[in-house]
Amino acid sequence: MKNKRIVISGGPGAGKTSIIRSLKDKGYSVFEEYSRTLIDEGKASGKANFFLSNPNEFSELLFMGRKAQYDASSSLHVNAAKPFVFFDRGILDIYAYLLAANKRDDSWEKRIMPFKYDLVFLVEPWKEIYKKDIQRMETFTEAKRYFPYIRKVYEQSHSIVTVPKDTIINRVLFIEHHIKLNG
Repeated sequence: MKNKRIVISGGPGAGKTSIIRSLKDKGYSVFEEYSRTLIDEGKASGKANFFLSNPNEFSELLFMGRKAQYDASSSLHVNAAKPFVFFDRGILDIYAYLLAANKRDDSWEKRIMPFKYDLVFLVEPWKEIYKKDIQRMETFTEAKRYFPYIRKVYEQSHSIVTVPKDTIINRVLFIEHHIKLNG
């Protein structure tokens, strides 16, 4: 049985990581957001905002990390009843962020677009739950700006399901119900 790759994406601070953690707690295989590692490494080397200070270097490192996750997902041993591997963001997010930062580069598009996921769930910007943290430096207005680019990039080659704004428990139940019916 082939593992099914499922992305949970959306703008910063929209609840993706909380959903991923909840899915992990329920026994699903997950890959956490790789960019947080890079942000921490950038700060340790004096880059207050690694992505904005050097979007190409950040994106290259992010690509390598997310590609490693993508490749590893096919060899994970998963429960036959739960053959799903969830990603807190996917490879295509890299290109979406570059577009949002006005750093369009067709070589990135060609490199990233061949990566396919079985399903993509998007969480929309949600002001009521948005919080800045040590790695999330954007204001809500800035965070909201990324969402249309993320949606557009994934819509080019994937089926997208929008997760309703609700409690984490209900969002996870929504995702589980959807994968049960369509997985």
